[in-house]
Formats: sequence, C-alpha cells, structure tokens
Amino acid sequence: MPHTLFQDVQIIVWDFDGTLYRQKLALWDEIRAGEIRVIMKHTGWSEKKASEEFYKVYKVITPSGTKTVSIIAKISNTASAIETAAAVDYAKYLKPDARLAGMFRALSRYRHFMLVNGTQESVAKGLKIIGLDPSTFEKIVTSEVVGETKPSEKGFRYIMKETGLPAGAHMMIGDREPVDLVPAHILGMRTCLVWSETTGKVADVTLPTVYEVADMLGYMKRT
Repeated sequence: MPHTLFQDVQIIVWDFDGTLYRQKLALWDEIRAGEIRVIMKHTGWSEKKASEEFYKVYKVITPSGTKTVSIIAKISNTASAIETAAAVDYAKYLKPDARLAGMFRALSRYRHFMLVNGTQESVAKGLKIIGLDPSTFEKIVTSEVVGETKPSEKGFRYIMKETGLPAGAHMMIGDREPVDLVPAHILGMRTCLVWSETTGKVADVTLPTVYEVADMLGYMKRT
C-alpha cells in the first residue's frame, strides 16, 4: 500500500522534459539557444542583446523560460511554447526506456495527466520515442489548452476541474520545484521532486530518479 502521506492520491500529474527522462546539459543548452532565437526573431536584436535581456527576466521575474520568451518577445504563452518547441530537436536526446514503461504498468491503478510547458505535438512525439503511448495520459495539458504556462496555477486548476477531485487526491511530479511543484503545493496537491540530489523545499518527497515513484507508492516496478 502507498505511504499514508499518499493514500488519498488517485491522480498523478506529470511534467515531461527533465522528469520522465533525465535532462542532459546539451539539451538544456539547445532549449536555451532556441528560446534566444525566438526572441531574436520577434525583436530584431542580436544574439548578445537577446541573451542579456533573457537573463534579466529568467529566474528574476519568472522561473519559466517559455514565459520569459513570451514577456520579452511580446507574444502569447502558446505562441512562445510552439515556436520554442519548433526550434529544438528533442528526438536527438531521447531513447526507448523499458524501465520507465514498466513503472507505468505498475502504476496502472492511477489516472495520469501531463502538465507541460511544451506543446501537445512535441510531447506526444517524445512519449512515443521513450516508449509510452500518449493515451497513457487522460490529457496532455499545455498553454494550447489553458493559455498559460507553469508556474501559473491555471493548468493545475484545469486538471482538478477535469477530475472533479480535491487537491489532495492529486500528486504533481516534476524536476523543477519553482515551476512544477510550488503552484501544486500552494493549491494543496501532493508533490514529488525527481532527479534531485538535495531535498526539496516544498516537495513532500524527493527522489534521486523518476524510477522510484512506483516503490514510493507501494508498487513494485515491473519490466
């Protein structure tokens, strides 16, 4: 049985990038370069200027790179997510993961949603590469659905409205506390930080990898 802290959890809400697979530095660099290119496209600035302005906003005003691009380029969150996703070749960094697929089989009693700052198309493509059917998740919630990106609470509230269950019946799993877990914690969801070597500040539990989630909830992983 799950630990008593999670005994009421029925819904697991997952981030994708950096959560269902460990984020590599090269991918972070490519994502950042893509965000800078989107800013350059909309402002006409040089790469140096775009980068300088990016870091005046990123982690100062918002912890989200997608939101940062939206603010600086003066485009919607949805446009920022779509254009940034198009600028990055995620497929280069992903590969099939039988261990992850086994974990989801072990967690089949739960309902699964995704809440991401990417696009539905890019996430669905990534899921297929790592070996998960997008239909594993009842809904992939993005700014295309709610008009805002994390850490806005809008996507979290949307999922709770979809499930009709109280916040405590949901658990958010992500790799970035400010973006993925803080808003979930504020709303009363359970929270789990993965791929972290240090204990989270608001996370109910911190795990060194995503693979420990099934064990944490009391289910043995099966491959």
